[in-house]
Amino acid sequence: YTVTTSIPPDQLARLHTLSWDLPFGTWVFQPESFLLQATGPLDAIRMGINRTQRMMAMTYLTLARLVQGTVKVDNLKGPVGIAHLGTQVATRGYIWLIFFLGLISVNLAVVNFLPLPIADGGQFLMLLYEQIRGRPLPIPVQNAVTAVGLLMLVSIFLLVTYNDVARLFGG
Repeated sequence: YTVTTSIPPDQLARLHTLSWDLPFGTWVFQPESFLLQATGPLDAIRMGINRTQRMMAMTYLTLARLVQGTVKVDNLKGPVGIAHLGTQVATRGYIWLIFFLGLISVNLAVVNFLPLPIADGGQFLMLLYEQIRGRPLPIPVQNAVTAVGLLMLVSIFLLVTYNDVARLFGG
């Protein structure tokens, strides 16, 4: 199993905009390729689990930095941006596309378990509350919390979709 990737200097600059501090400038790095090669199926599974854990941690870190304001909302991609990026990734080959789809899957899992009332993480918190208190939240409170969560999610969706379309059309 072989995956080769390179990090061009412009992408390193984008990593720097995510507030990833480097002890030296991005000029030090030239496009670099590295090889991930497993010694067998079990090693490939281990490597896959390790990469998945790293991607989950990176997703949580990016969300935390978004809340802190060190990552701009403009850096997020919605459905339009993801579809556009997916077409670009697909031109590199099916291995890249499978990796990209795996990244999307991991990101969706992370976002789904955030403590937003409309997502599974929010439902988990409500069930935890019910377990601790011995009774569920009152229905009007559940409805209000869910409505606020839905409003937040729709607002973010509209914002990132607007940014995606603006980027595609040079806006």
